Amino acid sequence: MKQQRLLIATIALALVATACSNSRRDEIEQRRAALKNKQDSTLLASQEELARVDEALEATKAEYEQKKTIVEEHKRALKATAEELTELTLLRMKRDSLQVQWNTLGAKIKYIRKKQND
Repeated sequence: MKQQRLLIATIALALVATACSNSRRDEIEQRRAALKNKQDSTLLASQEELARVDEALEATKAEYEQKKTIVEEHKRALKATAEELTELTLLRMKRDSLQVQWNTLGAKIKYIRKKQND
């Protein structure tokens, strides 16, 4: 009788341990799936934002180059106004800021892809 109780207790303990182990495995798999979903959604959002930033950056670069040509001509003719120079400086600052955003998003996308391959 004592041996039967001991055997039943041992079996019950083994079943509980197995259930806990399966539960932990399930939790690990759920976390892996959640991480993959988070990486995928972050990657997609970053790619979409990069497309918007790239479009704005290209437009700003073109506008800056156009204004720069005009301001350079006015400088040579000694007709450049403070407003023109300020506008050119602000455009350059905007261009540089967009370039930093573009570089950061590109690095973020590269990092996410690297982590997904690991």
